[in-house]
Amino acid sequence: MRMEELTWEEFEKIKAKVFAVLLPVGSIEAHGKHLPLGTDVFAPLEISKRVEKKLKERRIEILIAPPIWYGHSFVLNVYPGTINVEADSLRRYVRDVLREFAEEGFRKIVILNGHGGNMYPLIEASEEVAESHGAEIILINWWIDFRKEILEICSSQGHAGEDETSVMLAITPELVKMEKAKGEKRSSPVRVIRRDIGLELFPDGVNDNPQGATREKGEKLLEVVSERIATLLEGLL
Repeated sequence: MRMEELTWEEFEKIKAKVFAVLLPVGSIEAHGKHLPLGTDVFAPLEISKRVEKKLKERRIEILIAPPIWYGHSFVLNVYPGTINVEADSLRRYVRDVLREFAEEGFRKIVILNGHGGNMYPLIEASEEVAESHGAEIILINWWIDFRKEILEICSSQGHAGEDETSVMLAITPELVKMEKAKGEKRSSPVRVIRRDIGLELFPDGVNDNPQGATREKGEKLLEVVSERIATLLEGLL
């Protein structure tokens, strides 16, 4: 069930019945010339819906919170449309959201993250709330934690690459421009922090070859990842 669709009276009754609240977090940033800026939110939000359905079939109720759309995206801030939030601002904002859920009585909070730049701020925010409020926070980075399963479906993985493009073809195919899908894998032996480093590591906002993406692969990815998360949460909740 979606939190934003409830009245406060409904929320008050429901929160005592659910096992956890699930918070999708992403970013608004460049994803090549072929994917929408909201890709990193669209993906975890769709996965959240599928996880909720699978858990409900197992008689485990969770509440899906409204997503946090903006994230920390320093590297891709060289491209138009990337709305970068400073890491400490994101940490404090997420901390406050988590703290409010803890004060509402949720002892378990699941963060489903869709963007790599968010990882350290999310960890720090979670540690603060776990320390101050005793909540248990489960942080899932869907494209990292299930990389093995993803690479059994896709030949490669990367920003706006085959895996993300396939997922978006399954979720919102009308927003994907496959005729503009191109890119290559790039890496650096060490982390280089420079204002324009994104132009080198993410040409056109891509770091992978997305041309092998298909809707069928996207459906398989969404199914396997949501099933793995549902099974994981079933054990933890």
